[in-house]
Amino acid sequence: MKNEITEKDIFNFVFYPDIISKEKGKFLESSSDFRDEIQLYSSLKESIGEELNSEIKQKIALKVDAYKPGNIVYLYPVDEYQNRKLSNNVRLAAATPEEKPKVSSKTFYDEEKTYIIKVINYEKGSKVFVFSTQYELIKDFELNILPQNLKYHLTDNSSPLELDFNVEPESISLEFNLTPRT
Repeated sequence: MKNEITEKDIFNFVFYPDIISKEKGKFLESSSDFRDEIQLYSSLKESIGEELNSEIKQKIALKVDAYKPGNIVYLYPVDEYQNRKLSNNVRLAAATPEEKPKVSSKTFYDEEKTYIIKVINYEKGSKVFVFSTQYELIKDFELNILPQNLKYHLTDNSSPLELDFNVEPESISLEFNLTPRT
């Protein structure tokens, strides 16, 4: 029977015991020939349930190009209540104040509310502020304004992104670079 046991049988014995034949299952339970292999797969099965901390995930991401653990954060607009001063006074057309330059703003949050982005549109330009609710300096990231797909690289969030045109984003994403730029 020992010669009939494959690596896949040992794997299935630990991970999927229902699909292995009863004969092979009984042999693997009673025999000490594959104890080390069974112990290895058992420890792997246990470790699958454990959550990796972000430091370990970043180290893995540096080694494996295809693995990027949560390095993109999506932010969506927040419904803002505008505090308008309403007056009961009647205002005649001749009494309308001078038109002031139009300024509008929109706030964006991510699902965990870790990041806040404030977009302020002035008459002839925009400023995009990126904040962390953890009061940290955010370094080396890409800011993507959607759906226009406007991408900007920022070295940090200490100053706003200044644009010479207005933007009306539906959402914004932040993509963090896990590998240092050269």
